[in-house]
Amino acid sequence: MKKTIIRLFAVAACVFAFSACEKFLDTVSYTERNTSNFPASEEDAMQLVTGIYSTLNLDLRDYAGTSYIMQANLCSDDQYGGGGMDDAEAQAWDHLMYNDIDAQGEVWTNCYNGIGRANMAISALDKVADEDLRNQLLGEAYILRSWFYFELTQMFEIVPLVTSVPESVGDAAEYPALATVEEIYGFIAASLKQACEIMPSTPYGQVLTGRGHVNRWVAEGLLARVYLFYTGFYSDKEGKSITTLPVMNLETNEMSSETIGKDYVVAKLEDCIKNSGYQLLPDYRCNFPYSNAATKVDYPFMQDCEESWYPDAHNPEQMFHINAAKSSHKYNYLNMYCGLRTFDSGDYKPVFPMNRGYGFATVNPDLWNTWDPNDIRRMGSIWSVAEEAPEALASGAYQIGAESQMEESLLWQKKSQAIACYINGKWIFEFTSSSMYYGADKDLGRKKCTTDFTLMRFADILLMHAELTDGKTIYNGMDGMNAVRVRAKLQPIPYSVDALRLERRHELAFEAIRWGDMRRYGKAYCIAALESQLGQKIYNNGVETVMKDQGPGYKARYEATYGFRPYPQTEISLSNGVLTQKAGWDAGSAQFTSWK
Repeated sequence: MKKTIIRLFAVAACVFAFSACEKFLDTVSYTERNTSNFPASEEDAMQLVTGIYSTLNLDLRDYAGTSYIMQANLCSDDQYGGGGMDDAEAQAWDHLMYNDIDAQGEVWTNCYNGIGRANMAISALDKVADEDLRNQLLGEAYILRSWFYFELTQMFEIVPLVTSVPESVGDAAEYPALATVEEIYGFIAASLKQACEIMPSTPYGQVLTGRGHVNRWVAEGLLARVYLFYTGFYSDKEGKSITTLPVMNLETNEMSSETIGKDYVVAKLEDCIKNSGYQLLPDYRCNFPYSNAATKVDYPFMQDCEESWYPDAHNPEQMFHINAAKSSHKYNYLNMYCGLRTFDSGDYKPVFPMNRGYGFATVNPDLWNTWDPNDIRRMGSIWSVAEEAPEALASGAYQIGAESQMEESLLWQKKSQAIACYINGKWIFEFTSSSMYYGADKDLGRKKCTTDFTLMRFADILLMHAELTDGKTIYNGMDGMNAVRVRAKLQPIPYSVDALRLERRHELAFEAIRWGDMRRYGKAYCIAALESQLGQKIYNNGVETVMKDQGPGYKARYEATYGFRPYPQTEISLSNGVLTQKAGWDAGSAQFTSWK
């Protein structure tokens, strides 16, 4: 297995991880900082690992419209592409096509930057004397590296496997060969298993490296997510029963005879449920920013809720999240992409607490229409113009087709939004401007959203456990599926595969999880789900129509690609023949230019 790093940008990223604490033009000699003498202190070690998190943050930065999170949501059956007439890429993703063959290039680059930084940390952290801190930091690097690889495999399936720091500039410049599916998943599985076994069993809120850092419990949850996808998706794709994860030897980079089976994964989930300190919030809605104290007093949907939004990293249900730091250029731009594109005038009060944006990720009406209206998660996840702003719709204050909005369903997700508030009677773009949170009651304006994106909640841990144990009792005298139902004020029901799948769809809607679930449930399930979008009423540029197949259609596109995206052409060109474009991505059948 090659031990090299793709492109010289990754080497630069690793060097930056060493030197990020210094000013760019300082007189410090960075050639003196190397793996033989760095990290020299616990602070150095912390900074080394923090450099990996800063790469994770890029999924929320100003190119968030091309992030894995956005694409996973748009490719699922729950959301359309949306956007304006000029946002053909978003609509292409929804139809499993492409408008720009290089659209995934930044995702590819940033994942490998993160992998490079993690490899650098893993190679250097043996110098940390404190065993607990060393194992915590090593575990964080293993988890984050696994996350980047899981994103890459979800998006591209087969990618180069970079396992360590290059030994020379020549190694760094050599483009690595593609790994097999088994090798990639074996590397992810071994890394997560290592993290599970070495990280301290410290409860939530007491992690040595601070709040918001990943921990043993995240490793256990991510291992379960990887296990479920690999065994489900590849059992269906390969037409055989796959019940274990392969494991690679992290020392030799050779495949091991060891595997990880269901019993091990269940044991890790039960360790998390019983010992992590994570728990379900009493009110589902308090996981999401629209429930914040500054907004809820003026938002009818939240006025019956006794609690408020838990600030990021202080939520006992939020296990793994991308931090949107309160500093320049680190805001959550994903929220802006998903905001309403409905006003030319700039008067947003009629749609309070929603906000202005690019109009991506409109909601499939089939989800709203088939969801039990008594389930608080329905309105807790979806903002319906007809339900929440009927006066605005009737008066024209909500403008259908404003700024050429496409695939407009009058339904918007509200988990990832820049949520407004009133301060001293004045409408404010984002509630984080309030002194209750991160501001000083001064409107910071559009694009300054500092709320994080949650990648894993404790609810998902409970649902995965229920799925793997056929509804074994585990939490508050219930199985995990019914625990989340009861939290949503619904009655318990008998466990079944269909009930569990529906529960996951409702509980985790718009959290970039549904697309992976659809694919692991099998091709027939996935195609049927994708086709549920067809025939639903939408508006294109203000004109009523219905959702239609674009290009060859959902069924043909999924059969051709299994939901994987094309390699960026720029990367193919740089690979010296290592990468060739995958089948199903020829311009004739896969390129989307405009709606038909």
